[in-house]
Formats: sequence, structure tokens, C-alpha cells
Amino acid sequence: MKAKKLKIYIKTSKFALPIPALRFSTLRWISKIIFKYCPSKMRSGWMSQSMEYETIEAILKNMTFKDVNLVIDVLEQEEPFKLVDIDTYDEGEGRTVVKIYTI
Repeated sequence: MKAKKLKIYIKTSKFALPIPALRFSTLRWISKIIFKYCPSKMRSGWMSQSMEYETIEAILKNMTFKDVNLVIDVLEQEEPFKLVDIDTYDEGEGRTVVKIYTI
């Protein structure tokens, strides 16, 4: 069975963000709109100006719709699996859970 959707689950002690599973075709459409209407200068401005995010900023600035399409193509060919599975606890922030997986 090949993966058909991407599911994102985010929950903290303060909020939970219920994001429905998105079909890969919907992700292609969303990324196409982002690349069409958001120039690379604007996308790179999304990150903070610290040194920590310099590499991520360079990736965002140079990423194209073809790159996103290639990643989605690879995800479609694989069996369902977890991309991200984080479950952590911080005394100040509380419990945080982030899961990204294909279904």
C-alpha cells in the first residue's frame, strides 16, 4: 500500500492544532501557490535573523517548486511511515508533541 496523504499533529500544553490529513495533490497545489505568489526574498524573511537559521534561510531562498514536487514524488512511492516523531517535556513550556507521517 503506497502513501496517499501527509498527516501533521501538533500538541502543546497551551494548544492543539488539528490539521487534517492532506492529499499529496493538495500539497502540490499549496506549494505551487506559495512559489507563485511569494518571492524568494519574502520566503527567506520568514526566519529569524540569528546564525542558527542561516542554513534554513539559504535552503528556502533556493528551493523551487520542482524540488517540492520531487520530494512529494518520493513520498508517494514509499509505504506509510513517520517522518517526525517528537515527544518532549520542558518544565517551563510543558509537554510538546509533534508528529508528521504519511498514511
